[in-house]
Amino acid sequence: MTASQKGRLTRVMVATDFSMCADLALARALRLPVGDGASLTLFHASRPVPGRGAPGDMSLEARCLSRVAGAARRRLRAREPVEVNEELRAGDVVQEAARAARRLDVELLIAGRPHVMRHHDVTQRGATVRGLVRQVEAPLLVVSAHPARPYHHPLVAVDLSEDSRRALELTLRLCPPPVKVTVLHVPEPCTRPELWHAGMTSVEHWLVVRHEIEAAARKAVSRFLAPYREVGRECEVCIRCSEPLEEALLAEAAEQGADLLALGMAAPDGEVPPRELAEHTVMRAPCDVLVAKAHGLAEQAGGNRID
Repeated sequence: MTASQKGRLTRVMVATDFSMCADLALARALRLPVGDGASLTLFHASRPVPGRGAPGDMSLEARCLSRVAGAARRRLRAREPVEVNEELRAGDVVQEAARAARRLDVELLIAGRPHVMRHHDVTQRGATVRGLVRQVEAPLLVVSAHPARPYHHPLVAVDLSEDSRRALELTLRLCPPPVKVTVLHVPEPCTRPELWHAGMTSVEHWLVVRHEIEAAARKAVSRFLAPYREVGRECEVCIRCSEPLEEALLAEAAEQGADLLALGMAAPDGEVPPRELAEHTVMRAPCDVLVAKAHGLAEQAGGNRID
C-alpha cells in the first residue's frame, strides 16, 4: 500500500431505499478516498408488503439492488479496485442495518436525507435516520447535499473528549491533504446559558470573563491538536461562546459554508455530548453530517491515528 493509500477507508456500507436521497448517499460514497481492495456494500431492507407475491418474496427489491450495484461498478472502473457487494434483508431497516454493519465490521455507514425536510420526510425518512444515529455502532455519514466534489470545507466540533477526537480523526481520513479542516470548540461554561451573566456587574465585566474563557479554550484546543501538527496536519481553530451548543454548531456551519459537519457521540450510556445533540444536528444541519461513534474506526487506527 502506498503512502497516499494509508489510512483510507476499506469497508463502506451505503443504505439505499432506491430514492433520490439514497442516490446522493451513493454518489458521495463513490467520491470518498478508499484504499486498494476496498469493499462497498449496498444495503437494503424492507418489511414484507401484504398481498404482494409469496411471503418473504423480495425479488423486486433484489432486481433494484442489482441495478444499483451494477451502476456503481461501472462508475468505479476507472478508480482503485473496489469490490461492490449487495446485502438484502427483510425486516426493520434500522435493526437490520445495525446488524449488517456489525457483522461486516464496516468503517462507515452512509445514508441520505432530504436537504429540505417536508412533513412526510420528517416522519418517515427522518425517523429512519434518527434510528440509525441511535442504534448503529459504526460511524454514520448522513448526506443531504449533492456531492459535486470531494469535501473541501469540513468543520469538526470538538469538546476535547475522546469521542470528539474520533470525529476529528475520521474527518482527517475522509479529507486528506491539501484540505484544511476547521475545528470548532464551544467552551463548557458557554454551553450553559444560565451561567453567562451570573454574578456579572456589567457588560464590560462579562466581556472580560468571556475573553478569559476563550483564551483558555484556545490553549486547550492547541494542546488537543498537537499530535496532528506534528505529522503536518494543521487545523484552523474557531472558539464560539455566544449561544447554546446546538445552535453554535449549526450557526458556525452555516456561516462558514461548511460542506461537512462532524461530531463525536458518546457510548450508549454516555452523556457528553448527548445522543439528542447528534440526532438534532443530523436533521437540522445545512450540510452533510458525520457522527463518529464510540466503537468507530478510530480504535482500529491505534497509535497510527491519521496516516
